Amino acid sequence: MTTSTNENSENELNQNGEPDTISGALADALTIIRVLLTPIIMLVIYLAWKPKTADINAVASVNLKLILLASILFILAAITDILDDYIGGSVSSNERHFGWIDDIADSLLISGSLLALLWAFGNAKILHWSFAIPVFLYIARDLIVGLKKGYEISKYGFLETRLGDIKSALAMLATCTLIATPWLSNLLLRLKANNSENLIEIYGQGTRFVWYFGLGLLWIAAILSLWTGYKIMTTNFEKMAKEQEKQLKKEQSKLAKMEANNDTKT
Repeated sequence: MTTSTNENSENELNQNGEPDTISGALADALTIIRVLLTPIIMLVIYLAWKPKTADINAVASVNLKLILLASILFILAAITDILDDYIGGSVSSNERHFGWIDDIADSLLISGSLLALLWAFGNAKILHWSFAIPVFLYIARDLIVGLKKGYEISKYGFLETRLGDIKSALAMLATCTLIATPWLSNLLLRLKANNSENLIEIYGQGTRFVWYFGLGLLWIAAILSLWTGYKIMTTNFEKMAKEQEKQLKKEQSKLAKMEANNDTKT
C-alpha cells in the first residue's frame, strides 16, 4: 500500500475562498481512471506475450505493438497519479470523495503490472529469480502493511516520507521500463545498426541495457519498500495523532496569547 505524496493536508480553496469541489471531483476522476487502466494494462501485457502455437518459448511471438501500447497506457496512468495530487490536494481533503482509494490505485497499478509481467515471463519460460524476488518483496510488503496498518493509516492519516516518495517513483519508473523493454531494446538495436556496418554482429549481440536498468531500479524500490514498511509497522499512529493534536493546541494557545497582547498594546 503506497501512501500519498502530497504533504498539504489543507482543503483547496477557490478564488472566493470556498472549497473547490470541482478540483476534488477532477482529482477523484483521475484516480478512478488509474484504477480502470490497471486491468487493461494487465490484459495488454498478457496478449502481447501470449505464445503462438508454433512458438514453444513464446519469445519470437512477442507483439511489439501491444508492448508499446501497454507502455503508453502505463505512462498515462502514472501521469494521473501526479495530476490528482496536484489538482485535488491531499487525499484526506473534504473535496475528494474517493481520495481514500488514491494509495490503493497506485499499489494496484504497480503490483498488477508486475504480476502480469511475472506471468508473461513464466509462460515464456524466461522467468528468473532476479526478477521474481523483488516483485514478491514489493507486493508482499504492500499486502502486509495494508492488512496490518491500513485501518490506522486511513483513520489517523499518514504522510509519506521523502524516502517513501522516492520508493514509489522508482517503482513506477522500473515497472514502466520493464514493460517497455522489448520494443525499447529493439529501438536501441536499430539505432546501433544505423551507426555500424556489421549488422550481423550488432543483432547477434543484442542489448540487455534496458532490462538491467529497469531491474536495478526495481531492486532499489523493493529494498526501500521493506525499510519504509518496517517504519510504518512500528509506528503507533494513535499516539502520533494525539501528540500532533497536543502540539497544535499549544501553537493555537500561543497564537491566542500573542493576539491578546497585541490587543492590549493597542
